[in-house]
Amino acid sequence: MIGKKVIDSEPITVSEARALLNEKVEEKADENNEVDGHQFTYEQTLTIEYVNNFALLDAEDAKELRGKLEEYLTPAQAVKVVDIMPEDLDDLRLIFAKERGIIETETLQSILDLVDQYR
Repeated sequence: MIGKKVIDSEPITVSEARALLNEKVEEKADENNEVDGHQFTYEQTLTIEYVNNFALLDAEDAKELRGKLEEYLTPAQAVKVVDIMPEDLDDLRLIFAKERGIIETETLQSILDLVDQYR
């Protein structure tokens, strides 16, 4: 990795990652699952399978929900909530168990109400 460095970093949801990966796969892959004459590596295949299995929303809904959640949470926290889609306050509290500070119950309920709109 000589000469490579991270220029920019932004957390994205699994749904958004699925959309990006599927776009690249469709753009480059031929009928034999080959990209530029080479088969996908084991890690690439696992990653594609993972995002296809665990993405709970489509990319547009995930991005929209993440934007709404960022009013209450940091971008990384909002991504966690969108990826997990908690069903009750206990599940939501578990997501923030290791975070510093306490999030008020009213805020948590507002977050749950937003998540419930996208189920």
